[in-house]
Amino acid sequence: MTQPTIVDAHVHLWDPARHPWYPGLHAFAEHAASPGLLDRHLVGDYVAHQPGVTLAGLVHVSATTAPHAYLDEARWLEEELGAASVPAVTIGTVDPLLPASELVAHLEQQATYDRFRGARVYGGLEPDSAATPVLLDWLAERGLVFDLVASPGSLPGWIEVLERWTGLSVVLEHLGTPHHDSAEGLSAWRESMRTAAEQTDWVCKFSGLGMVLADVTADTLRPWLEGAASTWGWQRLLFGSNMPIDSIRVTHTDLLDAIVPLVTAAATPDEAAQFFEHNARAAYDL
Repeated sequence: MTQPTIVDAHVHLWDPARHPWYPGLHAFAEHAASPGLLDRHLVGDYVAHQPGVTLAGLVHVSATTAPHAYLDEARWLEEELGAASVPAVTIGTVDPLLPASELVAHLEQQATYDRFRGARVYGGLEPDSAATPVLLDWLAERGLVFDLVASPGSLPGWIEVLERWTGLSVVLEHLGTPHHDSAEGLSAWRESMRTAAEQTDWVCKFSGLGMVLADVTADTLRPWLEGAASTWGWQRLLFGSNMPIDSIRVTHTDLLDAIVPLVTAAATPDEAAQFFEHNARAAYDL
């Protein structure tokens, strides 16, 4: 099987043994019975996990959970990624409970680094949060990306709120975070994806299913890939491995061995290249 050239739109780079920035990761690793999540995961480790991939770039997404550790992470990553073998950019984060002036100051500090492309807030940010307009205004004014964490339940609220920021680049993470992989969950997810795709100009990451599916194989991925492609189209889908988080259910190699044939069978070569590489380049200016 010929592997595609990949710009991975969702990767977590970390070194928990050196940096005490990830208490939430420690808790998650224990809950998932996956102590390997605490291993170092830098660009060289990513490449070593899947040597057959032609990696053309990656997007690191912050996963720090210690208070305001994202500021230290941003500084560390600028040096770390400066020596990387491939182009790499970062999506940072911010504490949504900060007063507006401090929130902006934290964003400004991260934006001093050339690789910074935008922000996502994994928890604590809702459509009606006081921090939401502050964050969205700041990103829109600078032409940066809002990586949106939403679920089928919160998605309608986000669609309504984001109508006010028509020029903002929005990337929906992890297929809108499906609740579960039952028939009912798949049906609810399809409906939420249809609504989001029809009512917005967002793009969507095909990522994170290792946190949803009990087993990640070609058969279990197929209905989700078909549903995503039918609603978003290949021109609005980005591949993200979500490694190493998705390693709780699937190795990096097995993930690609499952998804590459599915995409190759369903998409034209140009569409497959959009999905695996070009859409991420465009979304994150990489």
